[in-house]
Amino acid sequence: MQRFSGFYVLIVVLMTSCGEDPALLEKSKQQKAEIQRLESELGLIEEKLKNMPKDVSEELQNARKEAEVQNSEIAKLEAEITALDTRKRTLQAEFDSYRAKYQVK
Repeated sequence: MQRFSGFYVLIVVLMTSCGEDPALLEKSKQQKAEIQRLESELGLIEEKLKNMPKDVSEELQNARKEAEVQNSEIAKLEAEITALDTRKRTLQAEFDSYRAKYQVK
């Protein structure tokens, strides 16, 4: 197998040294130009990726969790306010009843 691959390399070298095919040279130039174009486009894309804002999805998820906790706290405080308002009205009614009964001067 070693002799065959060495022979194949020798044939390729002899074919290329005998003369360059103009069609192959033109195709090679076109391919090189395409490679350069693609490399420059890749460079621009990489630059855009570097300049993109950082991913904030984790921060957004944390903010949503915090909002849920705060909404829960708000609900508890609103329930406490309702209870205190009810207690205030009850005490005010008792006070008004007491005052009407004993005519505090």
